[in-house]
Amino acid sequence: MNNEWAVFLGKETATQQVVSSSNDLVSPQISRQNDPSLNAKSGEVPSSNKGNAKDENDASNSKEDLQRSQSFASVLVPIENAYSQGIILDISHGAPEYIKGAISIDYENFLSDKHRKSVSELAAILGAAGISENDPVLIYGECQPCGGGPSAGTYVYWIMKYLGHKNVKLLDGGIDDWVAAKKPTESEPMVLPAKNYTPTLKSNLLATYEYVKSRIPQIVDARGPEKFASGSIPKAVNIPYSSVLNGKKIKDEAALKRLFAGLNKYRTVVVYSDYGIEASMIWLVLSLQGYDARLYSWQDWIENQPRLNIDLLKASAQPNPANRGAVVQITVTFVEENQSTDHEKETANNETVLTIKGCATCGFGSPQGFAAISNSGGVVQIGSTSQAQKGTADNSFKVTAVVKNQAGAKVSKGIIMKRVSEDEFTGIWNANVAAGVYKVDIVASLEDVSKTFPDVLQIEVTGTSKYKNLGN
Repeated sequence: MNNEWAVFLGKETATQQVVSSSNDLVSPQISRQNDPSLNAKSGEVPSSNKGNAKDENDASNSKEDLQRSQSFASVLVPIENAYSQGIILDISHGAPEYIKGAISIDYENFLSDKHRKSVSELAAILGAAGISENDPVLIYGECQPCGGGPSAGTYVYWIMKYLGHKNVKLLDGGIDDWVAAKKPTESEPMVLPAKNYTPTLKSNLLATYEYVKSRIPQIVDARGPEKFASGSIPKAVNIPYSSVLNGKKIKDEAALKRLFAGLNKYRTVVVYSDYGIEASMIWLVLSLQGYDARLYSWQDWIENQPRLNIDLLKASAQPNPANRGAVVQITVTFVEENQSTDHEKETANNETVLTIKGCATCGFGSPQGFAAISNSGGVVQIGSTSQAQKGTADNSFKVTAVVKNQAGAKVSKGIIMKRVSEDEFTGIWNANVAAGVYKVDIVASLEDVSKTFPDVLQIEVTGTSKYKNLGN
């Protein structure tokens, strides 16, 4: 399992050694075999650990004796009270054992290609498992493929709260804690008859792209420091999701208050991670502390960034091959992204629409000054029908050719290309270079948004100068 998958599933790194079963899932049973303290009888200290018995007992007591406030205790249920909470739901991926009487929904069932499924699909999954919106539910489980971790459980908890489920809680501990408490387990989950699940969406638990970029809320990046450093939402602060955990349990509230002391409790907090799973840990703790917290994902932020919605249909150079010192005309034609060359979508003026995907006013100023806006989700059209609009669009939409040698180094300044027809641009390159083969990149840009088409052409320059016969 690689680190990327581990992070997605709730573990910051995959460097920790784990013991796997034959199906590559971490088995709590095998884990306990390697930890005699989890198999010791009540009051018995394993012989190999007797020298550290006092330290371990103190640590164990500090975890078990966590004093939860009324707010935290309303969600985090101690193990001894589990059977009074209604349906027990294990969300682990391929768990090898279950709390006796628990049903199972693999948390990955709520995802499709790492995206959260639609509301109707989520409701159907819960209903098929025998859960209605009125049933009390207690969630527990871990991210088994990445060595354990409670973020998958808090994410499913968030999903159910998002669907409007009122009576849903989390077990304050995991399967190892359950076994250590001498509670019964089974190798197979219980199966309940299907029910109808009717959601009542709580949209204020999910942040939108428009809200995040408004800079109204405080932004918390729940990923690790390395990912935060490699790119983050502007103005975000980094509080890794692991910082709220002591092992696999949520820290005491005094420590959590210190952790979030820099946040303003009277402003909404948006918490994000790659896909929102790890961020649910921070969201849960903030919510229990009285913050107005919402969940978001880095993936959604990236997908909504403005981008040019164009492809390069064709590119040519004349002459090619060219003599040294020759004037070479480079011509390119654009087409709308994902558009087949056999089925070109054209406007009434035989003009392919060049667009920017994303918010129509994300950093460009007012788009009405240079472009028309389509009816499909805030897409800015670079092509325009009026001469005034077209002239301004020509000034805003720029195309540049970059000529490189075989090593990838630029051999001349960028060649500014001019529009010669609706979708066609041309520029001139003076081939005052050594003989050889040269590659051409095309860069299209509009204000701060650009798209590069690498290596669209190869131009061969021969050793013969076009001036070879002068003076003869």
